[in-house]
Amino acid sequence: MKKSLLLVTLAAGTLVAPAAVIVNTLPANNQANLNPDAGQTFTTSVLGAENALATVEIEGPQATNGLDPLGPFTLELYTDADGNHATWGTGTLLGASDSQSMVAGGQTITTFTFASLPVLSDNTPYAFVFTDGSGNRVAARMGLTNATAITDGTLFGGGTQQFGNAFDMAMRITTVNPIPEPSSALLAMVSTALLIRRRR
Repeated sequence: MKKSLLLVTLAAGTLVAPAAVIVNTLPANNQANLNPDAGQTFTTSVLGAENALATVEIEGPQATNGLDPLGPFTLELYTDADGNHATWGTGTLLGASDSQSMVAGGQTITTFTFASLPVLSDNTPYAFVFTDGSGNRVAARMGLTNATAITDGTLFGGGTQQFGNAFDMAMRITTVNPIPEPSSALLAMVSTALLIRRRR
């Protein structure tokens, strides 16, 4: 499992928390229009302490006609209804992204963040979809990668596997430890003290 550093903003200040990239199928080698009920499943491995979902980065959205931007989107994370990544069915809603940021250029990446940090279980399939923020699932044009790039994950549209299961969404999923380490907690307290002192 690849380790990295991720900035996580909490009420007490900005912490540098250990992070793990649990899925990475970037960059895309294709892209396609996905219908309003499209989604992707993925299956976790053994997560360790970094078991809370922090960000999902997606290559896209792209404009369907080269001109009109799509979105904004909310990414909703669900349990997999039947525990099988190869069949479509969203179960319990675990969390919805509360913000997104886009980096455009040769590779357009939309980063969805989760302030609530939904906690994931080991060796468990999950599913996510895109909505308009009011629960209505929306169409999008997303980057895709070969399906062999992700183990135990499937791209869906309209309840069926898309493109003969030849592709998955081009994405990167990052998790963090939901409980700050002692050093991070100390940093938060120092940051808070400095803010209070500055205001005085």
